[in-house]
Amino acid sequence: MDSFFLLALIASAAGTANVTQVEVAGATLQIEFQTPIDDEKAAELIEWIQATAENVSLTYGRFPNPAPKIIVIPSNRNPWGADSAVTFGRVTRNHGETVELFINPDRPIEEFYADWTATHELSHLMLPLLSQRHRWISEGFATYYQNILQSRAGHYTPEFAWQRLTEGFERGRESNPDLSPNQAAEGRVANARMKIYWSGAAIALLADIELRQRSGGEESLDTALGDLQRCCLPSDQRWSGPGLFRRLDSFLESPVFMPLYREYANEVGFPPTASVIDKLGVETTTTGVVFDDDAPLAAIRDAISTGQ
Repeated sequence: MDSFFLLALIASAAGTANVTQVEVAGATLQIEFQTPIDDEKAAELIEWIQATAENVSLTYGRFPNPAPKIIVIPSNRNPWGADSAVTFGRVTRNHGETVELFINPDRPIEEFYADWTATHELSHLMLPLLSQRHRWISEGFATYYQNILQSRAGHYTPEFAWQRLTEGFERGRESNPDLSPNQAAEGRVANARMKIYWSGAAIALLADIELRQRSGGEESLDTALGDLQRCCLPSDQRWSGPGLFRRLDSFLESPVFMPLYREYANEVGFPPTASVIDKLGVETTTTGVVFDDDAPLAAIRDAISTGQ
């Protein structure tokens, strides 16, 4: 980043301009600070947002929206009670797509790169807005990618990324076992958050493995989402889950997504991740996760972790 451009970024964040524009693969991000902050921290945060967007572009080589707005809102209040660099995030889709990131500017910049929240929110842009009943898909796919993209970018070790996934699947399995994903997402159950997020992440993993396994690595969840972006994103329509899955299947020689939907969307309990985790060679020990490189799907595990 040259010195003139860096000075322009700092000036914008300090309030002398409303919006800073930065380039990432296939997109121009408009970054707006809601209130001025320290020049040096503003420059660091702009570089972090740009790097996070580049990480999301690792999915299929370009960012899903060519011109999103990113609004940075200084706030040290976390609705979940955690003391973190990024305290909250959300996506709004009125007149374009906007990602709001609530951040604690007093935290060191290293904590921002280790935080998954921005990756999660930017990953939402890889799918259109879904109906309330099917938000377990959008939240789940973003939850899946927040972990594997942190691994691909080098902010997580592959072992830590898979540890987060396996621990999340267990939380989802224990949450509201009497509900299906569709029932959990309909909004009537206040404590179903883990079921909603991790059911969708489980379906993302199952689809990714099946696509990679049957195609010898030529197809993946990455490539399916890349096809979706080329044909349909950004979208100003609200989609249903089946509508999304049918469109994803339309890019494939034989369907993967709708069979998974029919099997698990209205089925109480949790999608069966334990057996595939074992086949991937992801073993949980008292000190964390270790890999078994002789496992039948070890190569797929490594391809997911690295994006190769």
